[in-house]
Amino acid sequence: APGADRICRLAFESAKKQGRTKVTCVTKANVVKTSDGRFLENFYRIAKEYPGIEADDWYIDIMTAKLIDEKRRRDFQVMVLPNLYGDILSDVVAQIAGSVGLSGSANIGKEHAMFEAIHGSAPRRAGQNLANPSGLLLGAVQLLLHIGQPEVATRVHNAWLTTIERGIH
Repeated sequence: APGADRICRLAFESAKKQGRTKVTCVTKANVVKTSDGRFLENFYRIAKEYPGIEADDWYIDIMTAKLIDEKRRRDFQVMVLPNLYGDILSDVVAQIAGSVGLSGSANIGKEHAMFEAIHGSAPRRAGQNLANPSGLLLGAVQLLLHIGQPEVATRVHNAWLTTIERGIH
């Protein structure tokens, strides 16, 4: 329960900070009634603390289908999910954006945070001149934002975009 409270509150705080108006909880509470059911209950309890932000929920299977639909994916602003579903959806969303290799990841705890590429390392690509450092670089951009360096994060992100736009690979 404390972990669910923490991550749900973080989702609402993130939405508030970014000027978003909606947070969606994704579970499989209809089947995994104990753990996912509790997560969903905690989500709606925390949502009451944020009256200006809409709260809704979806099951993981239908959410995956919604994200594949180009028109429907725009309906979602901030999502909060238990770890397993977040791991799955982050790969789906990264692939929709172009490649799993293009996304950074943040694991933020109470006292510590870790930032990385969502796909982890690519040992099968070692020595082939195929590995793409974009995910790791974008994880670093998230780190810069987390430690309160938005100007530096913007400069690094814009440099990455410029590199891509110029066709440097």
